Amino acid sequence: MKFIQFIHLLSLLSIVISLQDSYTLDSNIFELTSSNFNKVIHNSNYTSIVKFYAPWCQYCQKLKPVWTKLGKFINDSKYSINVASVNCDKDYNKQLCSQYKISGFPTLMVFRPPKFSKGAASVNTKNHASEVYNGERSVKSIVNFITSRIKNYVKKFHNINSDGLKEWLEEKEGGGGVKVLLITKANSISPLLKSLAIDYLNKVDFAMIGKLNEDSKLLEIDGVEVTIAPSTSSTLLYYDKEDHKFIKYEESKKLNDKLQIEKWISKISNISPVEGPLSKKGKKFSKYRGVKKVEHDEL
Repeated sequence: MKFIQFIHLLSLLSIVISLQDSYTLDSNIFELTSSNFNKVIHNSNYTSIVKFYAPWCQYCQKLKPVWTKLGKFINDSKYSINVASVNCDKDYNKQLCSQYKISGFPTLMVFRPPKFSKGAASVNTKNHASEVYNGERSVKSIVNFITSRIKNYVKKFHNINSDGLKEWLEEKEGGGGVKVLLITKANSISPLLKSLAIDYLNKVDFAMIGKLNEDSKLLEIDGVEVTIAPSTSSTLLYYDKEDHKFIKYEESKKLNDKLQIEKWISKISNISPVEGPLSKKGKKFSKYRGVKKVEHDEL
């Protein structure tokens, strides 16, 4: 009798261990298989980080809290990053893990999409470059690394008088003349702004001016004089090419809610994003991962 109880205990223990590092119920992480890996990772202009693991691996189990927090942070921020995992212990995933030469667990691999050529007929999402992440396995270190791998499609100008601003506003290639401009005092382009540009890639063009303008600026755009009002704080503007005016984003005080900003852009431009949770692709992929409403970082 004791022997049978012992066998049952071992069976239960094996089940618990097998579930210790599974992300199938985590709404922030893609738990991928060989049948959907290419769809989510390669059929996208998002950068991805994938944890190749085995449930019995103690190092994998040790990393699980970090991976869970990472998935939540990225999903909360709505950055153009996929956080995913692949269980290499599953028979149907063994060929996939072999394809990427996974020899130890956990292996963290970053997949970077190719640079999109402006004016191309379609968005190229094939042939992602891959690299193994060998840095510190903390949320902060991984976030710093993976956000540095987000592709940048945001044009940067030093100030409102910079050469090229007028030409950029008049440019019709790529986004077809639909322009969104951020005026801020930040020196670098934020992951959030880069992510907005990726979600509207080849549909809406984005730019940033890295210095607030104390005075109004008069620009001649397509032969029409247009005024940019003074900015005392970070300001997001949509250029209405039909009425030749700038429309200020005023849906919220802070520029930290990507979903709210995208709803605003889509409403005034009548253009839907091609990627992200509000896109057809994002909704299609939601069956592999849930979405939660949270606070966000600012532009």
